Amino acid sequence: MNNIKKAALGILVAGLAFGFSAFTTIRRGNVETYYKTSTIYPLPTDPRGYFYYSGDRCEPVGVVCSAQWNIGTNPLPTIDGTPLPSTGIAFLSAINGHFE
Repeated sequence: MNNIKKAALGILVAGLAFGFSAFTTIRRGNVETYYKTSTIYPLPTDPRGYFYYSGDRCEPVGVVCSAQWNIGTNPLPTIDGTPLPSTGIAFLSAINGHFE
């Protein structure tokens, strides 16, 4: 009887750990890096002036080079030079530098 209780307790603890991890896993959605190619709109949170490029185009000196945006249900960009969608987006973080 003692072994059965230990096995049941072990299964219960494993089930709780698995269930808890399922609720703490964060899904970031469609997060993409867009590059600030235009300095006309200098604020990092201003979505105007951001374009998608597949390679790293940041150089070290500057105010804002790129930012990560959650583009939600918008289609993922595939072509370099694709502008950031104007709706359904959320600013996440910026990277200092300048676009090259």
